[in-house]
Amino acid sequence: MLRVGMYMNNGYGKSVLPKWHLKSRLGALAAAALLALTPLGMAHADERNSPATPTEQGIAGGSGVGCAEDESAAGTVGSPQPRLTARVHGQTDDSQTANLRADFTVDSRNADGSWTPVTATLAPSTGFVDDGTVVTATLATTLSPDTLYRMNAATRSYAGSQYTVSAATAFCYFTVDPTAPPAPRIIYGGPYTECTSNDCTARGGAGIPGTFTFAPAEGDSPVIGYRYKFRTDATWTHVSGSSATITFTPPSSTFETLEVAAQDVLSRYGASTTTFFMVA
Repeated sequence: MLRVGMYMNNGYGKSVLPKWHLKSRLGALAAAALLALTPLGMAHADERNSPATPTEQGIAGGSGVGCAEDESAAGTVGSPQPRLTARVHGQTDDSQTANLRADFTVDSRNADGSWTPVTATLAPSTGFVDDGTVVTATLATTLSPDTLYRMNAATRSYAGSQYTVSAATAFCYFTVDPTAPPAPRIIYGGPYTECTSNDCTARGGAGIPGTFTFAPAEGDSPVIGYRYKFRTDATWTHVSGSSATITFTPPSSTFETLEVAAQDVLSRYGASTTTFFMVA
């Protein structure tokens, strides 16, 4: 479900300043003057000093995050101004205080297959967060229907007036369709229960089946089916019906995810609902 910023390691030439080989004192002084005039510029950095790549990037929706990494099976969002999210990470050496932001980027796909930058944003827009913090940004730019978009994120780490940028995450592909079905409901039938911010108790176990029921969002137009995918699945599975119940047998003890999207009478899939549960 939708990230936004556009810099280092994401295809726009965004990277830390190169290590110039200055051959004269004049060149060195010019470079120093340039840095002095840049209040929030990228600092000289190597991998040891750079922050780590964000995780859990994607589009926030409901209690979960959606990220379709396959361009040919892009996700759908209902809002033309989706919320992008990611968990930022500082350096592996945590002896220093982390001053972090997420740098989100969004591109649109052109008819010839190339990509054009659309918008970029930082989260938080002011101030910083600590290592391991989840940040979210709502796009100020309004995206268009019938266009394929992609988003990704990088971590910025600030030290005074300078910052370094991590490698970017994988892209999440999506389209915008305000008329497609909204994110459906997922009802647990046991023995597994949905993880919440306060409780993620492991239940069931490897080889123990659990049931899950899919139902349209409240007030949704007619739904004829659903597609769903567990974390351990390589592809989507389709099931028909206005509501549907499926059985899933976890192959191992793990932290599992379930993503579900509803299909309408025009065969369009809408926004996904993502839920999490722990297998004992």
